[in-house]
Amino acid sequence: MPPSTPAELQNFIATAKERGASDETLLGILENAGWPKSEIWTALGERYEALSGLRIPPGKKSTTPAKDAFLYLLSFATLATWTISLGSICYSLIDDWIRDPLAPNYYGTSLSYQISTELAALIVTFPLYLFVMRIILSQTRQAPEKLESGVRKWLTYIALLIAASVMIGDVVTFLAYYLRGELTSRFVAKVAVTLLISGGVFWYYLGSLHDAQKGAADAH
Repeated sequence: MPPSTPAELQNFIATAKERGASDETLLGILENAGWPKSEIWTALGERYEALSGLRIPPGKKSTTPAKDAFLYLLSFATLATWTISLGSICYSLIDDWIRDPLAPNYYGTSLSYQISTELAALIVTFPLYLFVMRIILSQTRQAPEKLESGVRKWLTYIALLIAASVMIGDVVTFLAYYLRGELTSRFVAKVAVTLLISGGVFWYYLGSLHDAQKGAADAH
């Protein structure tokens, strides 16, 4: 079976191996030159197949991009839902606890009526988020290479971007009201809630990226 990778890549690998280069060295050099990691490993596999005269035995892939994308999208969707619901509940409680004569409760509705929808969403999506995250963490423990999944990295960085944007907007709004002299205890409490929730999400996912990088370094 002819090699499926470019001849120039095969020739470079063959010459470098004859000079004593290791697979890890070749991987670093070629990846730095712009070759995809998967194509490099394919070329190395084809070389060893040619040397041994045997085909690489097929294994069971532990990474399934479609499944990973589904789990991560579901986790982020439920994360967005329960964090927004939690923030809305906290806002309603703040409005009830810190009364403002200039901003009475709309239509005289009760507190329980105001937060019923947000509470229902929180009750449904928060346990679902924990369940999905438990599946994801279980899979990454069984197959650490999933930590290097492109789907995981992209969606995690998107979550970080959204959380950071919310924090920045929250602080900017706080400073704007402060400079205008329009701060109220109700407003400060809402700013604190927003910063706490978005900051918690940001630090959790930032920590997950750090743990993934540490795990990849330990594996090498």
